[in-house]
Amino acid sequence: MVQLLTGPRLARALRAGALAVVREQETLNRINVFPVPDADTGTNLASTLRAAAAALMTPTELTVGQTVRTAADAALDGARGNSGAIFAQFLHGMAESIGNRASVTTREFAAAVRRGSEAAQQALAQPVEGTIISVLRAWAAALEEQTARIHDFRELLGKGLERAREALANTPKQLAVLARHGVVDAGAQGFVYFLEGISTFFRDRRAASWRRAGLSEVQPTPFAAAHAEFDSTYRFCSEGLLTGERLDRKAIAKAVMPLGGSLVVAGGGSRLRVHLHTNEPQRLFALLAEFGKLERTKIDDMVLQQLAARNATIALVSDSSCDLTEASAHAIGVVKVPLTLTFGEETFTDGVDITPPQFYQRLSASAVPPKTSQPAVGDFRTTFRRLLESHEGIVSLHLSAGLSGTYQAALAAAQQVNAARIRVVDTRQISVTLGFVAEAVGEAIAAGASLDEAAALAERVSRQIKLFAAFPSLETAVRGGRVSPAQARVAGLLRINPVLTVGEDGKVARDGIHLGFVASLRGLVRRAVRFAEGRPVRLMIAHASAIGAAEYVAERLTARFGVTDIPIVNLTSVLAAHTGPGAVGLAVRRMEA
Repeated sequence: MVQLLTGPRLARALRAGALAVVREQETLNRINVFPVPDADTGTNLASTLRAAAAALMTPTELTVGQTVRTAADAALDGARGNSGAIFAQFLHGMAESIGNRASVTTREFAAAVRRGSEAAQQALAQPVEGTIISVLRAWAAALEEQTARIHDFRELLGKGLERAREALANTPKQLAVLARHGVVDAGAQGFVYFLEGISTFFRDRRAASWRRAGLSEVQPTPFAAAHAEFDSTYRFCSEGLLTGERLDRKAIAKAVMPLGGSLVVAGGGSRLRVHLHTNEPQRLFALLAEFGKLERTKIDDMVLQQLAARNATIALVSDSSCDLTEASAHAIGVVKVPLTLTFGEETFTDGVDITPPQFYQRLSASAVPPKTSQPAVGDFRTTFRRLLESHEGIVSLHLSAGLSGTYQAALAAAQQVNAARIRVVDTRQISVTLGFVAEAVGEAIAAGASLDEAAALAERVSRQIKLFAAFPSLETAVRGGRVSPAQARVAGLLRINPVLTVGEDGKVARDGIHLGFVASLRGLVRRAVRFAEGRPVRLMIAHASAIGAAEYVAERLTARFGVTDIPIVNLTSVLAAHTGPGAVGLAVRRMEA
């Protein structure tokens, strides 16, 4: 009989519950249809619980209060997806209730579970019955009902598990989408697996042994298989870890709610994790940064998980140097394989876990210049294999081989996976000009172009596009070793500002100089006119933390070409690492008359 729950025993029980979820994560992925059929609930919940389990590997000196707080903080830091954020908030609520107790009785444990259930529900902007929330509430109620007569944790958890299973079986009656697919809610099922693991531990202590099960807390979770349905409302599963003094959960939820759906605000006090499905992840992160320090961000492109439902038989792949508006990227369904950025010993995935504001903040604070790296061959290989499960072929468009080894990495991966079904194109472009190529190919694929036709179009469009870029200073080029300090000093004294372009060979070339940055911005417009040769054009501008300069150029382009809709986008961080803040790039695409 176990009448008092200590820290070490709770730690082992939580590890046993986490292990049970990790074992069944692919089952959860297969039945995941709500809130979107993105096939990742099992992976997300397993990843969250792995983080908590890893933090509890040496629990011998912890009180029960310290144990649940350690698990809650680790789960909050490692939370992935809607289900992971909800679970982290459940643990956070339990930790608030237990406080600094060295051990708890069944009655105290039941009260903590009820508080955790309430906290999880409060974290959701729009709680829905028939989900993990319903099972949590039923389990909490069962525990409180039974503590009047049951003082043994083994018996109490057994009774609670029975009620949780009943609530799980009822979820298809509460959510029509579950009944239509003949499944229970994946998050709720995951929580029941967790409870089963805990209950098993109280009968057999070996249930907490990850090594005996042949698993590791730090082992990467598998990439879930895609479902055959597509949620066209929101593309990105976005998360931000926010720290600060007295963070206002309600104010934060109110501010970000208009940007998307499936909002979860987990945590409290000085640490919050915000989860949102949105089409504007960078706008979400900008809003969050107004409330505190954005420690960490994550963006999962759910289209990669859901593309099987699109009618297109050809998938479109690029890399994170491809700059497009979020709306355009969503419309053409481009899957970007990210490059990486390194500041000292810290490495970030471009466009995934570092935003432009975070990048410029680190750039100004870092004593050493950032380094950039192309994606690994394995990154492309994983993406290609996933997409070929649901597509006849892939067109993979990349920044110039004269500037990066990204094209070669993609080509090597294609040869390893299935060269006959993948076309890898060196566009000899970068940033917004690469974006224009992707846009044209995406539109052609949607119109029914074949694999070879799409690849040929990419080659043709890349010859109709030109990039011109202006820089306020050469400071970043000096820090990166691409320009000598002496050359930069001379340029500064003479107020010389170069305009760069990408030549036909795909390498950066100087396209003239101007006296002063404003003159070089006007020079971009003159070059656009010259390149257009009187034909209709499409224009797009990228800027490195220089929205004022970008708008200055856009106004003059509008006056010269009569084009009112000129997209302005942030230059991706991996390119801004080479240009420095203040740079403005202009893409010009000549259209057929």
